[in-house]
Amino acid sequence: MLVITGIFEDERFIPDEPVSLPQKKRVVVTIEEDDKAGAKSVNHSAFGRLNAYANPSLITEEKGAWEKAVVEKHALH
Repeated sequence: MLVITGIFEDERFIPDEPVSLPQKKRVVVTIEEDDKAGAKSVNHSAFGRLNAYANPSLITEEKGAWEKAVVEKHALH
């Protein structure tokens, strides 16, 4: 069993950490209300969420990547 924690905000479930699940995978969601005194509040934002998927070896390739992609896509053959 996989346990994923997060918050429900604006009609969406936002996990605390990135989750890898197959598409169209049937899941059962159990809601545990955690209104205990002293529970810490987590401020979620999209900033930095994709950092888990970053490939540090490609950082040096970033400069000029968009220009290279445009040339490759629209080059005359």
